[in-house]
Amino acid sequence: MAKRVIVESDLSGEPDAETVSFAFDGKAYTIDLTEGEKEEFGELLSKYIDVAEEATTATGQQTIPAQAQSTGPDPAKVRAWAQENGIEVNAKGRVPHSVIAQYLKAQEESADA
Repeated sequence: MAKRVIVESDLSGEPDAETVSFAFDGKAYTIDLTEGEKEEFGELLSKYIDVAEEATTATGQQTIPAQAQSTGPDPAKVRAWAQENGIEVNAKGRVPHSVIAQYLKAQEESADA
């Protein structure tokens, strides 16, 4: 049986997004964006990319930052919390950043109580 994972935009929540990787100030990031959001992101960065140098190693090969290690909360715990609170989240795949932010805020508020 085939399964389809729908990736939602971290900005808008729209479906059919793709994961975009980028690095800034020594840190690697990923974000899920729709095609339109990806184009807008590229346009915003273009004036900087146009004048930037590609980072290379001593042998002249382009350096590509490794994917950032996940330091966020356990996705299973976030999914369980989301379901308990009526927030739709896919059973598999990345948990949207907006849901993680809500989870972290709720955890912070419960710790303050």
